[in-house]
Amino acid sequence: MNVATIVGGLVALFVVAAAIVSLRRRGTTPDSVGQLLRLLAVAATAWIVVALVPFTIEDSGAAAFYLLGVPVVAVICPLIADLAHRAVATTTTVGALVMLAWALLLGLGIGLRFALPALLLGAAAIATMASRGATAPSNQDA
Repeated sequence: MNVATIVGGLVALFVVAAAIVSLRRRGTTPDSVGQLLRLLAVAATAWIVVALVPFTIEDSGAAAFYLLGVPVVAVICPLIADLAHRAVATTTTVGALVMLAWALLLGLGIGLRFALPALLLGAAAIATMASRGATAPSNQDA
């Protein structure tokens, strides 16, 4: 275990602790499960990216910027959409698909490590769509 892995783990633990504190403070709402899963995906991605920075820079040089930048952008965009309360389900779904495609594209190298955040984002997209459907008004009044 190298120093980057430990630092990445500490960053991930900090994000998870912040997510849990935020969840306890706001209470459980239908949107909180999706938000918690999005924050867990950010934590997992942060851990992976920080742990892979030294190896990727040594192996790929300047290409490390986009090799590790694409997953970071894919996981940050749903959080921005969540803060703006605009197209959260769509942005989360696109982020999950981009992250999964990137994991498959990079294949046996560093890519498979991004499968876990992709699955977390996919679960967040499903939870967000389910919570939107549960809060939608019904047409039974007609």
